[in-house]
Amino acid sequence: MKLAFLYAGQGSQHAGMGADLYEASAVFRKVFDEAATVLDFDLKTTCFEDPEGVINLTRYTQPCMVAFAAGVTAMLADAGIRPEYAAGLSLGEYSALECAGVLDAKSAVELVAFRGQAMAKASEGLDCGMTAVLALDRDKLQACCDQASALGVVQICNYNCPGQLVIGGLKAAVDRAAELAKEAGA
Repeated sequence: MKLAFLYAGQGSQHAGMGADLYEASAVFRKVFDEAATVLDFDLKTTCFEDPEGVINLTRYTQPCMVAFAAGVTAMLADAGIRPEYAAGLSLGEYSALECAGVLDAKSAVELVAFRGQAMAKASEGLDCGMTAVLALDRDKLQACCDQASALGVVQICNYNCPGQLVIGGLKAAVDRAAELAKEAGA
């Protein structure tokens, strides 16, 4: 039997993420603390408490998710659990690269922190949004986006897997496309 790890993408983050592992595991704590050294915000406070409510902002979400994944991967490796395959959904691809040894944890977190900052800067001053759409094929979803684009830009931006697509763009258009997608069976 072969073992594979599949890493989650943006959207699975939540306040409290990793706090229990940080307390219980020296291996997790070491990786997490080293990753935090490349950030311009307090990783522990953001992940564990999120007092400012920023964990869902891309600039913060991305390094938080990758640092968490790197810590969990290190814990599993320390227990002798290593995958033969690693894959990730969207942002999770960076965690898969870290797991595969293409990037070390610190570099992976630094890279996605840059990515998150660039994404945040690109949308400054715009009311943007994104949403995952489940159980609707890409042609039907594209038709929903085309119809909603009368309200602004909206596109399929992630083809995560069959049955899970992500749309993004201006919030009003994304919201309308999401409504149309539900009407179409999503």
